[in-house]
Amino acid sequence: MYDFYAKKFKNYITGGPFYRVELGRRDGRISTKASVQRQLPGPNFKLDQLNSMFARHGLSQTDMIALSGAHTIGFAHCGRFSKRIFNFSPRNMIDPTLNFRYALQLRQMCPRNVDPRIAINMDPTTPRTFDNAYYKNLQQGMGLFTSDQVLFSDPRSRGTVNLFASSNAAFHNAFVAAITKLGRVGVLTGKQGEIRRDCTRPN
Repeated sequence: MYDFYAKKFKNYITGGPFYRVELGRRDGRISTKASVQRQLPGPNFKLDQLNSMFARHGLSQTDMIALSGAHTIGFAHCGRFSKRIFNFSPRNMIDPTLNFRYALQLRQMCPRNVDPRIAINMDPTTPRTFDNAYYKNLQQGMGLFTSDQVLFSDPRSRGTVNLFASSNAAFHNAFVAAITKLGRVGVLTGKQGEIRRDCTRPN
């Protein structure tokens, strides 16, 4: 479980909440890229797609929005959002839900035909702090992915974004509840799988 503790500690030292990780999870002995490709949200997902994917695992819309807040740290490769800033639609080269000044900054950092290895911070304001700036950015049209910005642009989820933007504590509490539920998804039982000593590889 070292890897799980490392991630938990990284969350804490960057300003995130400290919480107890449930131990003893049984996981499979084989891990493949193909097995998870359809289990992760895409950068262009809309709200219904996000809700549907998370609901399949017993997670609510509030859980999904709280977990999306993990984008307050980390980075993304330019190709994951290039369409939003160069070729959004025949009428709009730039996604109209994207803050125009931020879009121009993204164009400078990620020009056309940029090296695919180049990546930028998901959170342009406090990229090394686990805080609620992610939600404040959404209010300003500075969600990097469509799947980020839609949380504010869609009125069905906007209220939760506004709540988390107004209260770091509310975000942290919701994040702990959601990630605890996420840790219970797909647990094997009986003699299936194993309890890994290192989460990154089978024993």
